[in-house]
Amino acid sequence: MRLDGGHPALDLVNTVYGQVGQPPEDDVLRAPEDLMTFATRVGVAADASSTAALEAARRLRTACERAFRDDDPTGLEAAARRAYRAGTLRRGGWTWEDADPMSAVHRLAHAAAQLLADDDALARLRGCHDCCWLYLDRSKNRSRKWCSMEDCGTNAKKRRYVEKRRALS
Repeated sequence: MRLDGGHPALDLVNTVYGQVGQPPEDDVLRAPEDLMTFATRVGVAADASSTAALEAARRLRTACERAFRDDDPTGLEAAARRAYRAGTLRRGGWTWEDADPMSAVHRLAHAAAQLLADDDALARLRGCHDCCWLYLDRSKNRSRKWCSMEDCGTNAKKRRYVEKRRALS
């Protein structure tokens, strides 16, 4: 489970491997335990998960992809409204009960809504030139082209090298 998006909401979108517009090649979120692992790794962990929370996370993933890739925030807005109804606003921000299996999904919806409202971060939102993943380009000159240099960047450089060698022969 790679986390190359630079934000929990983008990492959620990136839990599906494959090409944009094509059927998914792999889905990291297959079981409630996978959601718990993912939530822990991105810092929105809860004490419990459930099949309902897993399905809600998958729906949120689709809503986030539509919001960030297609500029259609309708689904994300609905998820954020559900999250805020279930949460409590306290000094320091929104909180959700760790015992609630949906709390990780609510925290992800909240994080996604915050990202969508952050114009500076959205100006750095990019799609990988090699795969379907989204990421925040935090490079100094904002010229990052791949989700990860280790994978997609290396693959692109290999392809260019092979093409160059073929052209020379």
